[in-house]
Amino acid sequence: MAKRKLTQAELLRGVNKLSEYPAVLLPVHDGGFSVVFPNFAKLTAFGSKRETALQAAQEELSAHLQGLVAAGEEPPKPSDPARLIPDEDEPLGTELVSVKPDRKAILKRLGLGKDKDKGLALAHLGRLGK
Repeated sequence: MAKRKLTQAELLRGVNKLSEYPAVLLPVHDGGFSVVFPNFAKLTAFGSKRETALQAAQEELSAHLQGLVAAGEEPPKPSDPARLIPDEDEPLGTELVSVKPDRKAILKRLGLGKDKDKGLALAHLGRLGK
């Protein structure tokens, strides 16, 4: 059975309900940083520097959550960072961080941003369209 298309109001409500999620920032032995999300088993990001890894994590999280919202699915509730247990084999310098989805970018890619006419083109250009 095909799912019905969500209204703009439903999409907007879904985006506005999005929360920040805990993530684990791990230094990589060859250099750079990897970011993993306890709430999303297959969602990862990488950056050569801490800042670029966190930016990539925000972009990945935003894209993933956008897909869930667009499909009408409820994202999982973020884990309580205080209840996350570190792995024994985590490298020195591992850090628990919080990553906020970029609501403005999600709205723009869903065609709900202020720049509605350019929303589709910007979605395909990714970072170049910003």
